[in-house]
Amino acid sequence: MKAIVQLWLLPSRQMPLLGVLAHLLWLAALGCLAWMTPHADGAALAAGLLAMGSWFWHLGLATTLRSACKPETFLLPAFRRHLAAFGLLDAMVWVGLPAMLALIMGVPHVPLGSALLLLAGAMGFAMGVERWVSLLFWPLLVLAGWMPGLVGAIVHDAWRSPLTLPLLLLLAVLLLRLALHPMLRVTDRPPDTSPLEGLSLGRNASAETAPRRSALGRRFEGWFDAIAQRAMERALIRYREQPTAARRRTLVRRLLLPHDNVAAIGLRIAIMAVFATLYVVVALHRKHFNATVVGAYAVLIALARFPQIGRGMARMRPNLADLYLTLAPVTRIEYQRALADALTVLVPVGTVTALAYTVLGIVLTHAAQPGLMLMVTLIVATSGGLVALAVHLIGPQNAVGRHLVNAAVLIGTMATYWAGVWLIDVLGYLFGGGLLALLTLGFGLGVWFAAQREYQRREPCFDAPLA
Repeated sequence: MKAIVQLWLLPSRQMPLLGVLAHLLWLAALGCLAWMTPHADGAALAAGLLAMGSWFWHLGLATTLRSACKPETFLLPAFRRHLAAFGLLDAMVWVGLPAMLALIMGVPHVPLGSALLLLAGAMGFAMGVERWVSLLFWPLLVLAGWMPGLVGAIVHDAWRSPLTLPLLLLLAVLLLRLALHPMLRVTDRPPDTSPLEGLSLGRNASAETAPRRSALGRRFEGWFDAIAQRAMERALIRYREQPTAARRRTLVRRLLLPHDNVAAIGLRIAIMAVFATLYVVVALHRKHFNATVVGAYAVLIALARFPQIGRGMARMRPNLADLYLTLAPVTRIEYQRALADALTVLVPVGTVTALAYTVLGIVLTHAAQPGLMLMVTLIVATSGGLVALAVHLIGPQNAVGRHLVNAAVLIGTMATYWAGVWLIDVLGYLFGGGLLALLTLGFGLGVWFAAQREYQRREPCFDAPLA
């Protein structure tokens, strides 16, 4: 029993806000079911609260259990049996107890409501273990927003169909099977990857929190790794032919940033373009759509890479000792300058990425002012990238500080973007764009040069970061 209690407390200890919110929703749902009249209205409200709380709770539960279910954990006595008992208790709390209370009070459609609650919990659990599962439900949400009348008719007919209940139960069982199979499978630890790689597939997370990749994700990883290997080999060959300082910097970049070569950037943009095209064509097919938002979103995507710098450089510190010995710098300033110069390439990479996504958005949305969007994106993405790289390079080392700094950078960049749109609308491309470039690029370059000086002043650190 002690093991089951510890498993129950695990999400609340790691995510206390989630645990409090989920259980408050559970208590509120039982209160609505017990005291609201008529009972049918109370049951409807209670079902909504329970479904929301169950989804949140099981999403967090899956995240914590995924990190707990490591190969060495299965050596604990009766670990699988304790997991099974915990699962039964969890189902009783979130589905069984509300269903019994509803039956006692004579609420109609209790079996169907119980199946929906079970599906909500299974959906949250599956999304917590396999994040790509959310893509299975994304078309349904798009369809609900695009054709609400059709979705309403389908729901109305399904509510009266006798096949709805077994189909809901079957779907919940399939989701649980999809989540539990990889979580309970004992496998070897995947090989370590660069914390600064350019993929967003979770490989640069820690071993305890890294999500398991799907077959499509592994295929993408293979493509990017092959491109990175070829780029490194070409850089080595060119450096051996002529060992110049520029080719030496290229080697350092290929080592620190394996997925930031031309071929990998093009592939990343192409993959993102496919998903963006599907989203814009299906979800945003509306007449009254402000196309200028596309540029702001493109800048946000470009800036999403920079928080990885502070986190990744901290994780790489023990490995950077090998790089220090290989480079054999005369002074520590020379070594720090080499790292800063290698990371500077992320600013033009981010600008090119933002411009590529903006061009794609202009084509898909038939934007009325493409020149304005491109000019503002070019200026703001460049200046925002300089500021983001600077603050993440020398910023706080703890996770809370990094999140606060990143939020401040994103808010400031978005404010600058919309201020730039207004400025060019009022003063025109020449004066408005020139004033925007003078202010933002001047500020970005000033922050970056100051950050470089501070980074070069610091002593290199090769100690592993504290957990």
